[in-house]
Amino acid sequence: MSTSDRPSFQTDRKRATGKGSLAKGAEHQLEVTYSSYAMATVVVLFLFCVAPLVGAPYETVVEGLTRPFNFVIMGLFVVSTTYHWRSNIRKVFEDYVPHGFDFAGMIITYLLGWFFCGLGLFALVKILIASMIAG
Repeated sequence: MSTSDRPSFQTDRKRATGKGSLAKGAEHQLEVTYSSYAMATVVVLFLFCVAPLVGAPYETVVEGLTRPFNFVIMGLFVVSTTYHWRSNIRKVFEDYVPHGFDFAGMIITYLLGWFFCGLGLFALVKILIASMIAG
């Protein structure tokens, strides 16, 4: 008697546990939920620390962004928004884009996510270095 001919003693629930979208639905939901909580915290801190700098003169913005707490909050904001966007847009490609195009779309999405994350962090570091040189 081969293994495929043997009766299964697993219940339907046991066989279905962990199955979701690509068998990772529950894990993805938890990942998005936790990242949403973290991002909500970062956005609130961003609104109190960095958003008041919008529309201020250049010198005030540079002074505000070179404060260590504001600098870290801005960096976390850039990283968390690009991570969250990339994670959610990946799910859109997996669920709604026809097979074949989804892989190319995910590659482009990942590249754009890393590009914008790097661009934002580069701008922050450039502001920090320029303020250190200026004195």
